[in-house]
Amino acid sequence: MRALWFAGVLGLILVPGLVAGEETIPPPPTADFQHLPWKDGEKLTYLVSWGGLEAAQGIFIANKKDDHWEFKLSLTSRGLVEDTYPFTASFWSIVQPEPWRSTEYGEYRFEPKRTLKGCTQIDYAQHQGNREDWIKGETKTFPIKSDALDDMGSMLYHIRAANWKPGDKHTLYVYESGAEKQASVECLARETRAFDSWPKQPMLKLRALPTKGTKRRGSLTMWMTDDVRHLPLHAELDFYYGTFSIDLTKAERTLPAGH
Repeated sequence: MRALWFAGVLGLILVPGLVAGEETIPPPPTADFQHLPWKDGEKLTYLVSWGGLEAAQGIFIANKKDDHWEFKLSLTSRGLVEDTYPFTASFWSIVQPEPWRSTEYGEYRFEPKRTLKGCTQIDYAQHQGNREDWIKGETKTFPIKSDALDDMGSMLYHIRAANWKPGDKHTLYVYESGAEKQASVECLARETRAFDSWPKQPMLKLRALPTKGTKRRGSLTMWMTDDVRHLPLHAELDFYYGTFSIDLTKAERTLPAGH
């Protein structure tokens, strides 16, 4: 059931993935902090489904601070999963502007017979990360090479902040579980699609594949609105547990639709 965390978190991309290949991929997409596709207080609610059954609900909130953005995700089990393997979790990410890079990522996760509480902070000057386990009272240090990393919570917002057109492909450098990893994100097409209660509208279709640092196969395909909001309306997460669907059910305090 650990995979459910990644599905809800839109786990977004670094769910167990592919062994590193030899392909050279362009660096991470740039983010224009003066024209971001969200505003302070934006709140997005998602339903995670597995085989047509409700599995979890995730709520993303973006908050503007004096010198950084803070992204939060709360995750709770739903339906059959709540009956058989109930869990709750909260995550936070702190992103430093220009260049876009994560400086802190933390989590509280409560599962049957397991609780995780901790925080990872990145020291770019020293090229190292410090992962604190608050349950065990331990701190582990790991090396990093990149001058700008994402975490499991900031990746979605980084993808939303970039300008995409079909054929664009970028590498995201990500830290997770005390190590630096990589993912490849490609814009596959522009489509006009409708999803559930969302009307038919122009969409961008993107696919993310884990590359360096992971070994199991998996992929995430997502559709986000092709307008100033870049709202992810639907995603399909495929990996060894099966296929999860992730659907936006409610969007609050978003930018007005339009180009």
